[in-house]
Amino acid sequence: MAAHGEQTTFNMRVDKNLVEQFKQAARDNNRTASQLLRDCMIEYVKKNRQGDMFKR
Repeated sequence: MAAHGEQTTFNMRVDKNLVEQFKQAARDNNRTASQLLRDCMIEYVKKNRQGDMFKR
């Protein structure tokens, strides 16, 4: 994972069935849901923002 500052928790509402399917798909690929969500967030920021993604 890219170097960055302090961490925080991100909460969101998601359909329960979707969450369970997502967690199972992650387990099937030897990953955690958190790992996959972090990866998705990093890729999204890289594609949609200029410069260093962790600058404040």
